[in-house]
Amino acid sequence: MNFSSLKEYFYRLYNYGLIMMLLPMIGFLIIFYLFLAEIWFALITDASMNNFLWQFFALLIFIMLTIVHWQAVKNFKKISSVVGLGQKLEDYYPVIRSKINSYVWASFLLLAGFACTSHQGFSICFGVVILWCWTQWPTPRKVCRQLRLRGDEREMVLTKGEAFRF
Repeated sequence: MNFSSLKEYFYRLYNYGLIMMLLPMIGFLIIFYLFLAEIWFALITDASMNNFLWQFFALLIFIMLTIVHWQAVKNFKKISSVVGLGQKLEDYYPVIRSKINSYVWASFLLLAGFACTSHQGFSICFGVVILWCWTQWPTPRKVCRQLRLRGDEREMVLTKGEAFRF
């Protein structure tokens, strides 16, 4: 990745994350509208099957996001030992993109479950995934903590490069 500044780095990272998370949100809004307008009806109407599917999807997504989180933490430890802020941030970018992609896939799984069952548990899980994504959002402070940045590197990331401009 070629970035001309830290501002551009975070700008691209945030845009990617916001656009990717916007896609399942739009999908949920469309499905909600289709259910409310009675254009689309649940494919599975058995209550016990709906509950089973909701619990199964919730467990599956919890396991998936936990594995992705652990893998990201493992990668952050490797990246923190690399020399040079530019290389650290370049290695950090694909790890965060894959983490954001996992939130998107989890959201689309919940969207598919909701479209098939119209069970409110899927929308609740979707809200939880969105909140989890929000708490894991790669802010400059989190980047410093995850990559264990100290000194000038930390100051550079926290101010997005403005601390060392003349």
